[in-house]
This record gives sequence, C-alpha cells and structure tokens, in this order.
Amino acid sequence: SSPCAAPDCTPAWESAMQLFVRGPGGSVPLTVDAGTTVGALKSQFALASGVEVDTLTYAGAVLADEASLGCLAIGDEATLWASQSLLGGGKKRKKKTYTKPKKIKHKKKKVKLSVLKFYKVDGSDKVTRLRKDCPHEICGPGVFMAMHFNRYYCGKCHLTYLIKKDGK
Repeated sequence: SSPCAAPDCTPAWESAMQLFVRGPGGSVPLTVDAGTTVGALKSQFALASGVEVDTLTYAGAVLADEASLGCLAIGDEATLWASQSLLGGGKKRKKKTYTKPKKIKHKKKKVKLSVLKFYKVDGSDKVTRLRKDCPHEICGPGVFMAMHFNRYYCGKCHLTYLIKKDGK
C-alpha cells in the first residue's frame, strides 16, 4: 500500500540525509541515505534511543516497512513520528441502573415579611414579642424558639421544651 512498492523505483537522490525521528524517548537525529528502507530506519532508531517502535508516520501517513525513503519523497531534515502500539483497551463499564428515584432535597421557602410573626405593635406603640426567647447561654435573647404543635425548639442550640396539654 506504499507508493514505493515497485522494485524499479529509484530514489531522487542517493546522498546521505539527516532525519529527525520523534518518539517516546524524545527526538533523535539519524543520518541515512535515500535508499534506506523504513524497517531499517526503525531498527536504527531503536539502537539510538533504546525504544522499540511499531510504526513511523510522515505527513499523517503510516509508512510501510519495505518502502525506501527516497521513493516516499522524504527530504533532508524531515521529522518522522515514531509510535508504539498500545496495550489494553479494557471493556467499557456497564451503566448502573437505579431501582429507586433520586430523593428530592428540601428547599428552604422564602417567606416575605416573616419578621412580622415575631413581634406585635399595639395601639400605644408598645412592641411585644410573640415567640419565646431561647434561655441557653449560647443563644441568649434575640434567638427565638420555633413553635411546633407540641414543643418549642431552638434551631441554634437544639434545645427543646415539650408543651403539656391540661386535658390529657
């Protein structure tokens, strides 16, 4: 599949040329003549860099081992790319199927003018607190306790007072 598979192909020049082969071990300069095959160039690169390579590419095309450099029109001071074959390619993980739907997280509701629940202003401009203050030393005055149907609860220090019904 190379353009120089025919045995009667003669390279355009027979003089020595310098090529740069860039591979996993770095870039290595090699001096070869135009009649050198790609396979011989691979082995020369392996001796110079200590790294065995599987393919050489030039201008985006993979070079065949039996083709000569002159027939491939590779000029002086050209850069060839050396690459190794990769191992592995393990199986793709199967996508996990969930049996229950995702739990919907609680979103805090923003209530407009919620401060009006905590205070009451009577006719003589006297302000009274409607909620109980937390007596704990961490909280102190200014931290109100939440009023539930059977208890008072402080959200800051988690103090809880149960409300006892008189009828029961």
